[in-house]
Order: sequence, then structure tokens, then C-alpha cells
Amino acid sequence: MKSTHQAAVLGVLLVIALGTGLFRGSITQTDLNTVPGVTLFGSGLAVDDFQFIDQHGNAVDKSSFKPGWRLVFFGYTFCPDICPTTLADLNRVWKKLSPQAQQSVQVVFVSIDPERDTPESLAPYLAYFNPEFMAMTGNVASLERLAEQLNGFYARVEREDGMAYLMDHSSNLMLVDDSWQYRGYIEPPFKRDALVEAFEILAESAASYEF
Repeated sequence: MKSTHQAAVLGVLLVIALGTGLFRGSITQTDLNTVPGVTLFGSGLAVDDFQFIDQHGNAVDKSSFKPGWRLVFFGYTFCPDICPTTLADLNRVWKKLSPQAQQSVQVVFVSIDPERDTPESLAPYLAYFNPEFMAMTGNVASLERLAEQLNGFYARVEREDGMAYLMDHSSNLMLVDDSWQYRGYIEPPFKRDALVEAFEILAESAASYEF
């Protein structure tokens, strides 16, 4: 009789949990794992706090961001190919998102070229693609630390022809949650419909604050 009663109680709790969305995090994670190009970790990796400046010259740290998910992309304004292509793709994706997703997912462009990428150059560069996107940069040591913690890489490449140097860098979109835990990444080639699906799933998980 006791075991029957316990089973009944557990059954009721399960129904309540499903009805209130307590299990939404695991369901959402399963859904996101099916999106092409998305890789999720079993658990998040903590990101240290930082002191950067954004494209408007404002100081930013981890507390400066609105609630939700961050898609962090390393690049620089002098990038001849990957950066403008990715930002253009993200802008097209952004226009297809629901208002909830646009509020819950923030694109963060991290410039790995602080020598040339000042707020004066970052602001118009980001605005050209989407004024809702955020850019930030800082000193070399802080940038290297952030890149290391997000499994990114970059390196300065001098050109033999005497032209301006280039920056070799990773091209993944890093998935960082509301508590600044590195949760996974999206790797190219980026498929716009897949990105829209991924962003909407992230927005759903942000609404429940569970993942």
C-alpha cells in the first residue's frame, strides 16, 4: 500500500513539473542538440569577470549585459572575409527572430585588435550590420584570457607585402548563458534557418531560466 501511495505521489509531482515547465531545461537542451552545427557541453565552464569598453566607450563587465544568452564572436573591423560575412548572416537571422528571441539573445562582437579597433571605429562598424549588436574590446591580457576560457584563438599575422597586418582567429559562435557559463558553440558554415531555430530555443530556455 505504501509503495502504491508513493508511486501515486510521484506521478502527481511529475505532472506538476511538466505542467509548470520545471523540466523545460532538459527538453530544450535535447532540442538544441539536434540543430545542425550546435555543440553543447555536459556542464557550463565559468568565465572570469573582465573590464572592457564597448563601441560607445562605456566600461563593461559581466554585470553590464541584459538577462539572457550571449553569442560571442571574436573578430576585428579590418577582417576581410569571415567577420563581415558572419555579421551579415547574423543580421539576416536577427530579422527573422521573434521579439522574445531578440530580447533574450545578445550578439557580442569581441574585437581582438584593440590597437586599431577603438570605439570610434567599432561603433559605425557594428551599426552598419545591426545597431542591436554589441562590441567590446580591452587590453591584450584580458582578451587572451577571455579567448582562452571560451576556447577561442587569435594571432597577429604580419604580411610580407608590407600591407597592414591581419588577425587569424576562430570563427565559432560561443554560447554563454545568463550566469556567464560557457555552454557550447555553433560552428560554421552557418545555416540561417538552423540559427533561427537555435536562437528561438535559447530564448525559450532563457524565459524559464533553466538549461
